[in-house]
Amino acid sequence: MKSMKWVVGLVFLAGAAQAATREVPVYSGRSLRAQVDTYAELLQKEMQVAKNNKERFRAIRRVTDEIKVVRENNMPQSQADEAYMDLMMAVFESVPSEKNFKKGDCSRYENDMLNQYEPTADIEPVEPAVKPAWVALTTLCR
Repeated sequence: MKSMKWVVGLVFLAGAAQAATREVPVYSGRSLRAQVDTYAELLQKEMQVAKNNKERFRAIRRVTDEIKVVRENNMPQSQADEAYMDLMMAVFESVPSEKNFKKGDCSRYENDMLNQYEPTADIEPVEPAVKPAWVALTTLCR
């Protein structure tokens, strides 16, 4: 009887673990842009908690991949929202890859990002679509 309880417990644990790893689609009434902004906020929090740049680059990849999937699986949005999300993804793609990233070149990376996506900004971008990648880049450079 004791071994039966042990087997039942293992089956329960295995089922719970499998359920926890399975993706469950969530359909929300929020706009796609709001969902993308939530992913950007999540990335900022993950960047602050990450212990090293390897974890930070992993977080950037994960969040940008999630944004791409969410955008692909939803209907096209208004032109303004699509332009906003396109700009956000373009700025994220301008962040050097983990292989090409060198802390000594951070000032060049930051200047390039400002010049390309926010040429009128003085010290940091004010455009909401540029800020998440800017924060990610400056966090990588610390």
